[in-house]
Amino acid sequence: MKTATFLVEKTATGYTAYAEEFGILAAGKSLKQVYEEAEAGLAEQCEYLGERPSDYELVFTYDFPALFEVYGLNVKAVSSATGINPTLISQYINGKKSPSRKQKSRIEAGIHSYARGLENFRFA
Repeated sequence: MKTATFLVEKTATGYTAYAEEFGILAAGKSLKQVYEEAEAGLAEQCEYLGERPSDYELVFTYDFPALFEVYGLNVKAVSSATGINPTLISQYINGKKSPSRKQKSRIEAGIHSYARGLENFRFA
């Protein structure tokens, strides 16, 4: 299966998703609209190329503001899971600083670890 990777970004009016390799830009007020637009854009691209959309998996990656909004993350939880100063995480979210590739990997690993911990959660 082939992959079509979209970068989802938070905008002042909603969200955008861009697949650089295909030149597809999707935009909408909600994530649902953006996902639908991305799927429609890929279908159009496949028609043009003589391919089938079902041969592609759509993968969505997120910038920091979108990540925190989409998944309802908060700075304190991510700071605790990653060991990164909450002020620095806030600066990443607000675009005042950009994390290095190594720092992004550290944050991603921390968030995944946090999520795995939630899988073990049970009410008393």
